[in-house]
Formats: sequence, C-alpha cells, structure tokens
Amino acid sequence: MGTRKPFLILACMAVFVGLLGLSGTPRADEPLPQAFAVPAGVNHNTFMVAGDSITAAGSRKVAAGHVGEASWVRYVNTPGTPATLAWTGGWALGGAQSGDMAVALRAGSADSLVILAGTNDLAHGNSHTMIGENLARIARIVRAPMVLLSSIPPRDDAVAATVAYNEFLKTFAGERGWTYVDASAGLRSEANTFIEGLSDDGVHPNVEGAKILGAAIGQALTTKPMQAIADTAGVEPLG
Repeated sequence: MGTRKPFLILACMAVFVGLLGLSGTPRADEPLPQAFAVPAGVNHNTFMVAGDSITAAGSRKVAAGHVGEASWVRYVNTPGTPATLAWTGGWALGGAQSGDMAVALRAGSADSLVILAGTNDLAHGNSHTMIGENLARIARIVRAPMVLLSSIPPRDDAVAATVAYNEFLKTFAGERGWTYVDASAGLRSEANTFIEGLSDDGVHPNVEGAKILGAAIGQALTTKPMQAIADTAGVEPLG
C-alpha cells in the first residue's frame, strides 16, 4: 500500500487540475459564452449545424451546445453588435465523414441548416457522388427552409482535391436550390493553401481562422438566406 499511495495522490491532483481547467485556454467542451445568446426582444434567426472537427473544434458534445474555442460557430455574430443568430443544435465530431453526419444527426428544425463537410471524406478517398448522397440525406433530417452549404477550408497537403471538391459543392448546391457560400475564401492564399497565421496544421483553422470563417457564414445567414426564408414564409424579412 505504501508504494501505491504517492501514485494515488498524483492521480487525484491530475483530476483536480483537469476539473479546474488550469491549462490557460478554454476547455474544448465549454458551452458557448453568454455573449452568444440573443438578447430578449431582438429579432433572431436560428441555425443548426452538421460538421466535423472544423465545427466541433475538440468538443465531443456539440449536440449539447458545446464547441471548442476554434469553432466558427462562436464567431457568427458581429462583435460589438446585438446578436441576431442563435445556434440551436446539430451534430459535429472530429474525424467525421459526411456519412457519419447523416447517421448521427438528429431531427430538428431551424431557420437554416449549415453543412460544412467533406474534409475527412477526401482524406478517405470518398467520391463526390457518395458525398453528395450523404449531404442530401443530412438536409432531409432537419426541417429548415434554408440549407447553407459552405466550402471547406484549405488542406495544404491536398490542394487540387480541395479545390475540385469546393467546385463540386457549388454546383451541387445550385442543383438543389441550396445556398452555397465560399466561407473559406478569407482563409485561402493565391496558392489555395492556408494564409499564414490562420492554421496551425494546414488542415484546421485556428482561432483567428475560425473568426474569419464564422464571420463569413454569419453574413450569409443574415443576408440572402434570410430573405429567402422570409419569401418562403410569406412575411417581411426579419431584422
């Protein structure tokens, strides 16, 4: 017992430190900050998500309203102005392919469904046809007047495949009456790789990259898509 006691003490200390989150950065499963909440009385639009690590950013509890600091979801509302977009759920997980999203995403409803998928499909060699079938399945799960399909960020080790895939997404969205947004344009250099300082690994946006990605998606959610939703409902545009 005497030799085991120091190990037990160290284990308890490690758990205690982990619970306190003393790493100096937000924990991956931290809920969204209160600043994200839409103030009472402010017109707002809701959105759900389907994605992978670019959306989850380390969290395994996206469906419960948790994302990591480098998730674009945190940055859809313009800083310094009243929040008008409210995230109401969805599903995302690191390593997820489009087929995983189509299986794990639960039914729901929102003004918009944002799909950011495909990085892991390309890594596994999945065809555009297969991915397209999965994207269509994802869209059928959520009752949303607007489906917003985003380009995927650069992948520095698969430039040509990423460029071709984003072109496919643009065409695919147009064929289905969805809205395509090249939200990753602000992350992309002339060589179609990440702009320096916006990714730490050439695959995932870092916090600064996530801010750019989130702002682009947020802008898309508050302009053309919202007009289309209002037209569909036969009412005046919100906000």
